[in-house]
Amino acid sequence: MYKFRNLLLLFLISLSYEKFTELDFLKTDDSQIKNNYGKGNCVYLRGTNIGNLFVQESWMSSTDAKDQKTINEALEERFGKDGKNSLLDHYENAYLTTEDFNNFKELGMSVVRVPFTYMNFYEKNNNQWNLKDRAFDKLDWIIDECSKRGIYVILDLHGAFGSQNGQDHSGEVIDKVEDVTFYKDNNLKQLTLNLWKEIASRYKNDPAVAGYDTLNEPGEKAGTTKSYHWDFYDQIYKAIRSVDPNHIIIFESCWGASDLPDPKKYGWTNIVYEFHHYVWDAQKNLDGQKSAANTLINSLKIFNVPIYIGEYTFFELGDAWTYVLNLFNINGYHYTSWSYKSNNMGTWGIYNQKGTDKVDVYNTEISEINRIWGSSNIGTGKASSNGMVYNKMKENLPGTIFFMKKPLENKNYFTLKVLNTNKYISADEYGQAQLRANRDSTGTWEHFYFYENDDGTVAIQSRANNKFLCSIFDNWDGKNPIIPRSNQIEDWEKYYIDYVSDNVITIKTKTNEKYVKNEDTWVRAVGDKVEASTKFEIAYLE
Repeated sequence: MYKFRNLLLLFLISLSYEKFTELDFLKTDDSQIKNNYGKGNCVYLRGTNIGNLFVQESWMSSTDAKDQKTINEALEERFGKDGKNSLLDHYENAYLTTEDFNNFKELGMSVVRVPFTYMNFYEKNNNQWNLKDRAFDKLDWIIDECSKRGIYVILDLHGAFGSQNGQDHSGEVIDKVEDVTFYKDNNLKQLTLNLWKEIASRYKNDPAVAGYDTLNEPGEKAGTTKSYHWDFYDQIYKAIRSVDPNHIIIFESCWGASDLPDPKKYGWTNIVYEFHHYVWDAQKNLDGQKSAANTLINSLKIFNVPIYIGEYTFFELGDAWTYVLNLFNINGYHYTSWSYKSNNMGTWGIYNQKGTDKVDVYNTEISEINRIWGSSNIGTGKASSNGMVYNKMKENLPGTIFFMKKPLENKNYFTLKVLNTNKYISADEYGQAQLRANRDSTGTWEHFYFYENDDGTVAIQSRANNKFLCSIFDNWDGKNPIIPRSNQIEDWEKYYIDYVSDNVITIKTKTNEKYVKNEDTWVRAVGDKVEASTKFEIAYLE
């Protein structure tokens, strides 16, 4: 019954026209991302990359070409521009369907990162780069489908004009590091600035766009970044801000803390710092994975901006997936795995593409290209999930976003103090843990909001993570913890509020009618009567 209910819910959501509104627009507030233009609840962006959709990498895709530029040029030479476009449309339409958006939601993703290159938007005519007709159609569709499901989108420029790094994932391989001259080429840089202005102009008012990921892995041949990279970041920042003052702008290191400057150096605001995490020398070493994650997190504490792990994998180490994702969560990080799908490459994808055949862009006949790039080979399907990765991701993802219905100000939020200990209730560890009554002072983790339900109950939303408090009555040995984990309001999220006096309340669950009680600092739905440990002093913020 529970599974059927979830499937029905996903179906109904897929038909819904409810989308993000301006109240869901994200901005940063110091080290946190919040909705309502940075004035609302905390939002944690956690999901995956839709790798291979717009930028095919031969090691994990259904082609053997060295890069996307080669694919485009070879197909156009063989079949003409229209034939090339038809084949790429066929591939993209099979690779990503409404089933995949439902998968994102069912997995509990709150964001997807969409890698693309300049080739998705521009084509060269008479030696001049021009914006394609209907250049943004596919991206518009992705954003719209995500928005319907409470999922944000990060727009990721994986490949700038001429390639910023010379790697295959930029869409253009350049073999020698000395031949990667992007940062010395003013023409290539200007074309890239123009591209970002086009993107930002189009999406400047779209709340479903979480932010602009300005350049993927910007160091030449996967090298570190230095001041001249940051100077170009500043040019991108100014170009975007000239048309879009509000969206978050993301800058990649991409490897370590020393590869990004203090944001104050350039006067950057409303930004996120991104890092990629691949511990290549510990692929089979759990202790090595743990140590590397701890070292990364300790090194990033110098930044007072939100931290985003834009790409990562922990290979086939299930315990590493559990340990590091939990570490990211309790430190309030945002993250997207690499990648959603791969071509039978072990644990690199949450899903494996079904087929193993690869297109030879120089020789494969058009009918065979259509077969290999068809839905029966590169579609998702439940049977193609990587069980371990799927389950580890699902265990840790926050769930899709609850749409804001009205603007919330400080005065709408309240704190709760337990009378028997005079300690405040906290949604500890960014809302990842059970509620505890263990705080002497209050901040975002200690702020809550009432939603009034039609049946006389209320739901209580945590400001720490934008989730509803859920009283859990199974799988916890009868201890009935309360955790801010829910996107939907059902019986476990409903409470009766009774006023003992003007500023003292009791909270009783609708399910099982248990009083919320402080037990050795743990807040649990276990009380059978009103006593000091079930009484809470409520105070609204000013």
